[in-house]
Amino acid sequence: MTDDRGQAFALEGVLGAMLLFTALLFSMQAVILTPTTAGTVDQDVKSQLRSTAHDNLVVAGENGELEHLARYWNNGSGRFAHAYDTAVGYGWEAPCSLGPSGDSPACEAFGERLNETLSGRGFTYNLVLDYRSKDLQQTNSTRVVYRGVPSSNAVTATYTVILYDDMTLTSPAGADGPPLIGRGANEFYASDIDPGPVYNVVEVRLVVW
Repeated sequence: MTDDRGQAFALEGVLGAMLLFTALLFSMQAVILTPTTAGTVDQDVKSQLRSTAHDNLVVAGENGELEHLARYWNNGSGRFAHAYDTAVGYGWEAPCSLGPSGDSPACEAFGERLNETLSGRGFTYNLVLDYRSKDLQQTNSTRVVYRGVPSSNAVTATYTVILYDDMTLTSPAGADGPPLIGRGANEFYASDIDPGPVYNVVEVRLVVW
């Protein structure tokens, strides 16, 4: 009988240890997996958003829409035609897409695509053009779309376009004007930086949050 009781106690001890180990393992997994899972979801969302922003720029760049946008300048207003800036208080909901019927198809297409893939899904974005200063010592920026300060979770995508001396403005007000190299002082946001055929190098920067 003593042997039977001893075996029973031993079995209870083993089962108790297994239950304790299982409970401990479960609690450790619960503590560790929760933040990891949340972080993974957040990173996945940011990765998808970054991919969407990048794809928007690549498609627009390959279609010539970004090069077109970089010259969509209105000399009269001193800003991009139909630009949007909450800080200053002017503009449209997206570059060119809500402008008058005289807008170019290239500019409308890019703006509508941003509306569909970003604004239409609840995301906010800024669209900025960075370009080289005349002395090549710094990079200057001008806004096309500005909706405020990005959050800490913002993602950024960029695409580079090259402007040449013989290009003209593409906005409705400037499409028939002289080429970039022939424009007067202060008539265009960027200066000629190269003695050759290159006028300036512009980086289109899309910040999304």
